[in-house]
Amino acid sequence: MNNLAEAEAYEDSADPAELMLRYKQTGDLEIRNQLVMHYLGSVKKTVMSMRSILPANMQYDDFINQGVLALIDCIDKFDPSRGASFDTYIFKRLRGSVLSYMRKQSWLPYRVRSARRTILQEQDALTAELSREPTQAELCERLDMSMEDYDRYIAEIANAEMYSFEDLLENASQLINHAGSEDGEQISPEERVMQEELCQVLQQAIDALPKREREVITLCYYENLNLREIGEVLGVSQQRASCARTSGLAKLSKRLSDYLSERE
Repeated sequence: MNNLAEAEAYEDSADPAELMLRYKQTGDLEIRNQLVMHYLGSVKKTVMSMRSILPANMQYDDFINQGVLALIDCIDKFDPSRGASFDTYIFKRLRGSVLSYMRKQSWLPYRVRSARRTILQEQDALTAELSREPTQAELCERLDMSMEDYDRYIAEIANAEMYSFEDLLENASQLINHAGSEDGEQISPEERVMQEELCQVLQQAIDALPKREREVITLCYYENLNLREIGEVLGVSQQRASCARTSGLAKLSKRLSDYLSERE
């Protein structure tokens, strides 16, 4: 089974734990296909939870298909005799497969990276000249850029910041797996301590954010809202929501980077 269309052709008609045991005993691909169909919802849920960072120029089904491939690999490698939960086993691997696919596609265009650098430089220069934060209109005039182009770049830049933070989380997860259980199927005492420590570090960093940044990060990660939806909830423009998210993620990224450096 190589794609989403094939996966959806199979019906989920048995207990997944029983199916897993039967597949490990027989290697029957029909049974594996039923397992894929059962856990297809987990793949879709994972992709949807990451939609804030998924590039608009890529097809949603591309990420689903990558998740299905990762799911099949997980099914083949999972050992139910270890007593671990398959749902727990696949969670990090599905997210990791989406991030890995994005890396391979080099999805962030050079023009966005260049625009980010230019916008930040001109914003700093204007702030120094005006002794205050420039308005969007002032910044657009300085950049010789339309409001529409500016909003588009800001959204793309914010997604890049979001991706960078997700990448850091993935690196932290890999560090924990390396220090804990070798294959990640079972959680060792050391791994559990490190997971709890990482959660505590992130929670403290989120609590330390200014109110607006904390609200935006919470709506983004806990409610899975995009920037437009966050702006509507908070009664602010999408651009202001984007700026708050970018600023908040930069602070969280720094704290997470410091944590990873301390663990190395």
